[in-house]
Amino acid sequence: MTRRAAGAILAASLVLVGGCASSGDNAGAPHSDPVTTMAFELWDGSTTSLTDLVAEDGRPVVVNLWATWCTPCLEEMPDIQEAHESLGADVRFLGINVSDSPTLSARRVTELGITYLQGRDPEGLFTVALEAVGLPVTAFIGSGGDLEHVHHGRLDTADLEAAIMEYMS
Repeated sequence: MTRRAAGAILAASLVLVGGCASSGDNAGAPHSDPVTTMAFELWDGSTTSLTDLVAEDGRPVVVNLWATWCTPCLEEMPDIQEAHESLGADVRFLGINVSDSPTLSARRVTELGITYLQGRDPEGLFTVALEAVGLPVTAFIGSGGDLEHVHHGRLDTADLEAAIMEYMS
């Protein structure tokens, strides 16, 4: 087993055993991190990276890691949708589903009325790169393509918008 695969399995195990994350911030951010250049699959089947998404139009990206079994994840998705509807011209929003069935995750997105961009992380590589031990996790990628901040735990609309103003302006 490769070191990367072992790390992904460990992270996925921690997420499953640890449940959902408590609220908190990563005090070490911003930091240079390979998470921005990691390739991942969008739900339309295309492959991209966070750096590529920023480069498309210069908008910063709010990345939310979520799973269908994580209640706080499902509770915050409508808040992220609300921010997407009000700030989407200036900030791109991306949900990355972690280790779920594509069919089940697509059904949850539809049920919740989510229209922001979705991707998948079936091996949990983003959870490893962002040092997540639970979900949800929200990362803020600036317009320069750098990881500016990582928040562990649920964000409501006001907290999300405040974080966008603080880390992406």
